Amino acid sequence: MSSIRARATLTDGVAEVRALISHPMDPPDEESGDPGHFIQEVTAEIGGETVLHAHWGPSISPNPLVEFSAEAESGETLRISYTDSQGETDSYEMELS
Repeated sequence: MSSIRARATLTDGVAEVRALISHPMDPPDEESGDPGHFIQEVTAEIGGETVLHAHWGPSISPNPLVEFSAEAESGETLRISYTDSQGETDSYEMELS
């Protein structure tokens, strides 16, 4: 089961996307030497074309919500993925309608 949940509405060729990512987003702790555990990169693609590419750091709050708009057509696939500071990845796909 993916840690990403997304909804998208398609109106007049524009997809309005909201995605919630379940992630602790723990910042590094210099005193203990804990490197933290946070999302570093988020990517969204529609129909195989990148429409969002973001670099994040430890200052993003836990369980972040991502919202964006992009041109799209019914039947295209939306794919949202991330990579975190410990090398873990996850992705979510849905068909736009």
